[in-house]
Amino acid sequence: MDTNLLTAIINSYCRGFSNWSCYEGIPRYDKALADYFSVTGYQFHLRLDFSANGMDVFIPLRYFSESGYHVFDFPAIERTISNDQITALDAAGLIKIIAAHLQDTYPAINLGTILGKLTAFPCPPQVEEVGIEEFNRLLSVTEIDRQPEPAEWLVNQLLPLIAALGYRQQADETALLSLVYKQYEQVLPNHSLIKDNKLSVRNELLSFMLGEEHVTRPYPNPLHKYFYSQALIQPAGKEAVYSRYFPKEDITVSIRPFDISRDLEMVHDWFNRDHAKKIWKMDWPLRELELYYRCLLPGNWSYSFIGEINGTPTYNFEVYWVVRDILSDYYDALPSDYGTHQFIAPVDPKLKFSSPSTQCMLDWVFAQPEVGKMVGEGSVESLAALMNKAHVGFRVEKVIQLPHKKANLNFCYREWYWAKFPANQHISIHTATSTIKQAHHEALSGI
Repeated sequence: MDTNLLTAIINSYCRGFSNWSCYEGIPRYDKALADYFSVTGYQFHLRLDFSANGMDVFIPLRYFSESGYHVFDFPAIERTISNDQITALDAAGLIKIIAAHLQDTYPAINLGTILGKLTAFPCPPQVEEVGIEEFNRLLSVTEIDRQPEPAEWLVNQLLPLIAALGYRQQADETALLSLVYKQYEQVLPNHSLIKDNKLSVRNELLSFMLGEEHVTRPYPNPLHKYFYSQALIQPAGKEAVYSRYFPKEDITVSIRPFDISRDLEMVHDWFNRDHAKKIWKMDWPLRELELYYRCLLPGNWSYSFIGEINGTPTYNFEVYWVVRDILSDYYDALPSDYGTHQFIAPVDPKLKFSSPSTQCMLDWVFAQPEVGKMVGEGSVESLAALMNKAHVGFRVEKVIQLPHKKANLNFCYREWYWAKFPANQHISIHTATSTIKQAHHEALSGI
């Protein structure tokens, strides 16, 4: 099978299903993968999680596309989880696994028809060599107004072009997607592509693959990238991004991105403490925890940060983009919603500093202009988490039943936070974020 065709099939599969993630680096606690990746030299892979069937698949990832047209190298590998046996997969072997998953998930589907549809999306190398001029032409008001099905036009024509420009390093995909969003916002303000944050792009992709009668979690609308915070989800570097001195407590709280080589064993110890096991439920073996972070950190929907008190790591929090999280199924999520999970390691009240730690988390998240409101879904079993959130301005919206827990869905806007801590609205955060924002602004201005 032609590698471009196989890449198109994988890209289409990723649009329709959620059992995949990026995987970064060579693991320390997974010898089978470490040995194999050390030989091949690849630092990035797409991981397909078929653990329910006793396996996972790793495909070398050459380019991750924000518009969904990723580029892969081959062969892929299948790893049998029970004995860590690794088998190289050719095109036929990979398609067989994908087909089996489709058949298990939707036994009534016509497998031949579906696999045929999966080949419909080109990968970037197949797109004709075009430049920014063609992008601007396609993005013109006249062209958008002519489209009877704007979502289909976006998926089949504009997104492959954006991916091609990004793949060839001719433009930044996120900047281009932001321009598309602004153009749609101006030309079609009442169109469902803008009104419904689930968006017709999602429905278009799903119906194209499986038909309207099937329900799954397709890849979210790429136009949401207009509301994407790089500072929160893909921070640059591992140095501190924010610090603040609290004179009353005489402490300095700082926040830095999670560093897997520095922090993995530390958070493994934290999560295996008695007070963490019941609520946090991440008391996993090191190998499993490493897999979690190697799939989390290179992705484009969530990131982990470490909070330090006077230079000593004390707490961990994750920021996630709600529209790309399962939580978006439980309320009318907006693409400007960002959620957080927070874990404070010490049990000694004199060392916890819950209020300063949580304030710094909110300072950092609300400093990003893409954020509209913050969202939380703490377990109803954790009274401490509920009280801590209420202390800084969160309000419970309703109780929801997630697959893994019963939770208090709560929201917080800047104004609610500042009403609790009026002085905090005057805090100016000077970090590398300004450089990121400036680069993004220049990318948009130069097109």
